[in-house]
Amino acid sequence: MSYKILEHEKAIKFKRKHKNDKQLILRIDKKYIEIIRNPHSSAFLELKSEKCPKCRRARVGNYRIVYFISEKQNVIEIIDIIPRRNDYRLF
Repeated sequence: MSYKILEHEKAIKFKRKHKNDKQLILRIDKKYIEIIRNPHSSAFLELKSEKCPKCRRARVGNYRIVYFISEKQNVIEIIDIIPRRNDYRLF
């Protein structure tokens, strides 16, 4: 099953803010490809949250990609890319 990536405004804003850090952007894009290939991988943990109970997270160095899988529409929604130190306060 093939999925499409849909980036929310927060993720786009993060990538725009860090556009000069080419290595980070490249690592994030590689992680997007891994997520598309196998979004239910055990390497991507589920968040324990009331606001977003079906959300998952993927590790990229000191950052986390928070995403949601919509099985009906075959879409992976990248909700946000957050620094690890923020520790999911919004979720």
